[in-house]
Amino acid sequence: MNRIFLCCCLVLFSIGIQAQKINEQNTDSLYFKGLELYQNQQFKRSLEYADKGLLLAPEYHDIRILRVRNFWALEMLDNASSDLQFLLEKAPEYPGVRELVIRQAKLLKDPESALSFLSKLEERDTLSANLKILKAELLLQNKDKAASRKIALELFNNSELDKNKRYTLQNILKRTISNEIGVNYQYIHFSDDYNRDNWQTISPEFLHYFNRTAVIARVNYTDRGFDQGTLYELESYPVFSDRVYAFLNLGISDGNLYPDLRTSASIFVNIFEIFELETGARLLHFSNEDYFSGIIGLTMYTGKFYLNSRVFLGPEINDQLTQNYQFNLRYYLNNTDNFLFLRLGTGISPDESTIFTQVQENPALEAYYSNLGINFTIGPRHIFQVGAGYLFEEVTSNRDGNQIIGNIGYRFRF
Repeated sequence: MNRIFLCCCLVLFSIGIQAQKINEQNTDSLYFKGLELYQNQQFKRSLEYADKGLLLAPEYHDIRILRVRNFWALEMLDNASSDLQFLLEKAPEYPGVRELVIRQAKLLKDPESALSFLSKLEERDTLSANLKILKAELLLQNKDKAASRKIALELFNNSELDKNKRYTLQNILKRTISNEIGVNYQYIHFSDDYNRDNWQTISPEFLHYFNRTAVIARVNYTDRGFDQGTLYELESYPVFSDRVYAFLNLGISDGNLYPDLRTSASIFVNIFEIFELETGARLLHFSNEDYFSGIIGLTMYTGKFYLNSRVFLGPEINDQLTQNYQFNLRYYLNNTDNFLFLRLGTGISPDESTIFTQVQENPALEAYYSNLGINFTIGPRHIFQVGAGYLFEEVTSNRDGNQIIGNIGYRFRF
């Protein structure tokens, strides 16, 4: 009886094996049957059809692509890497191959494994712009900021980059800075209509990146002839994701020329890939008075241009709502550290800390402001900025005045 049962089991097992065996010899039929199984999430069985198809036709690229997708579904990433290297060697321009390679590198969650994969590809051929950007991101994750920055700077000079790639590169370049120390000097010349001494401000600062968050400590010392004052600031740019970051500022002073307390906060959100929306607020405390301003801004990155518009509403002084409307433009020469800049505005914003006290004196009177300059580098560590501005405003209801504003700054990056 036991022998009969054993024989039946052996017969049934051999029938099952025969049922699983693939006898099809037509490669097109093998491909479409494997694709159907893949779409039904029967990945192991689909892989068997792909294996059989490639055994018959090693250069049937659609079957190999199908096998790559099955390897991904079964988390067999090393096997997928081998097939992708084959495709890059035999058919690098075949539809979908480049996209598969980029996805493979992203699926290799360990940066070292992904970089190793890209290095093997680079031995065969020059990496595409997409793969170079991915390599820069992986190097950054792997704590190799210098190599990441080098790739990003080389790519940023490519005029054919689209808006999305350029935005990604800007984020990489921001994140590859560790420390900066610098100083800025501002000189304001007043026309005779003001009957006041010229103003001078010197602002040393130190910047450090904690992972992706920049923190800046700054001291602003101002000499206005009749009095001097110092504002101590701590500023931060926390990054929450590739699309969202914030601006935070806290400043304190002795209250002579600057507000006793100055706080600022804004949130920036990237939308539709090329736009950046800002919303925030500013609060200034002088003696027993609080001055509040709301802010909204919109930035667009297009080609080598940075276009920004901002609106400040408030504070309300003597029943007058102060308003500032400004337009900011940058034209990048070859990377994010070398650019021309322009600012045009009406009114004085609370962010202009050295001249905002004039708003307290004349909250209802009109003012127009312009500033033009250049930011440039000498070598990888030295950054200079030179700018000149002109401010026209009503000194009284029947007398106008103007100011010429000069700025020069230097930062050392390390």
